[in-house]
Amino acid sequence: MSAPIHGGPDSGPPIAVDFSTNAHPMGPNPWLDERIRRADRSRYPDPGYAILREALGQFHGVAPARVVIGASASELIWRLTRAWGALDRPAAVTSHRTFGEYLRAARAIGLPVRSGARGGSGAFLLWCCNPDNPSGAMRDREIAAAVKHMSAPRGSRGIVAADLAYWPFRQLLGGKPSLQLDAPWSDEVVQLWSPNKLHGLTGVRAAYLILPVTSPRLSRTQLESLAPSWPVGADGVELLAGHTQREAMRFLDETAPALRAWKALQDRRLAAAGWKPQASGMHFGLWQPPVPRTSQRAWHAELRLSGIKVRDAQSFGRPGWVRLVTRAPQHVEELIAITDRCREGQPDGKLTVPGRPRARQARMR
Repeated sequence: MSAPIHGGPDSGPPIAVDFSTNAHPMGPNPWLDERIRRADRSRYPDPGYAILREALGQFHGVAPARVVIGASASELIWRLTRAWGALDRPAAVTSHRTFGEYLRAARAIGLPVRSGARGGSGAFLLWCCNPDNPSGAMRDREIAAAVKHMSAPRGSRGIVAADLAYWPFRQLLGGKPSLQLDAPWSDEVVQLWSPNKLHGLTGVRAAYLILPVTSPRLSRTQLESLAPSWPVGADGVELLAGHTQREAMRFLDETAPALRAWKALQDRRLAAAGWKPQASGMHFGLWQPPVPRTSQRAWHAELRLSGIKVRDAQSFGRPGWVRLVTRAPQHVEELIAITDRCREGQPDGKLTVPGRPRARQARMR
């Protein structure tokens, strides 16, 4: 099985400006960051996370018995996939053009993988990242169609898992100050929430599931039996618990106007510089740089030597494209300038990379 490919830090030079990760570009959330710093690491958390599940249940308006705590979104993807794979003749439904962890988890346990929103016949676990990663596309209709298909008299015996890592960004960028799911299918799907990206704290690993109201084929007991003891430590508990507090929302409210302005400006500047976008209403999206595909490997290397990282979208099944998160205007200008410099004097499309590194001190943001 191939190694996972993600945005963020790698083995290269320090990253000064990171366009490759979808975390909040103005994070970390200072109130939540301070709360995590004060976490009591001198003792074990409650192994059943009862108080945390109660807080998350109240936050989302669901029974605490529907909440499953996990070490991260990726860990819960693997755990849910293993639980589903233990059932009779199951299958996973996903695409190689979305977040790759769904496919990796299914292949690791030998689960048959299909594509298509409805999953076909038989039992299936349908993964829907909504909004989608890397495109930012909304998949509400696909989820609603799959839920309707399952409820039909001859529908498949499936479960829809909605990965909602970026749903709160959708609300913030749309001017809706809410972190909860307001979709008609919310009680009929497995909800996966990982708020560390929202608060710019991706180094704190913690996430949770909300199970459907009726889930005869999967239960919290079953899912918890597949986890080690204490999958989430004190800092993760504080992240998830703090996420439910009004104080955590203050940072998001205050930064939302600037984030919308940054995105609009970045979209205009990149388009004017010859970059071709795939439309996205999110704070990230797909862009085709004005660099020949035959030269993009050298272009990526030059960016890294300059302290900038972008997310190559080839692993998403989109060769020649990159996923970019919104960044401050000066960082966008720097990306454009380096790209333009790489293109100058290369009429044959062949790009050469200078040998002298220009890595800057990494910024912890």
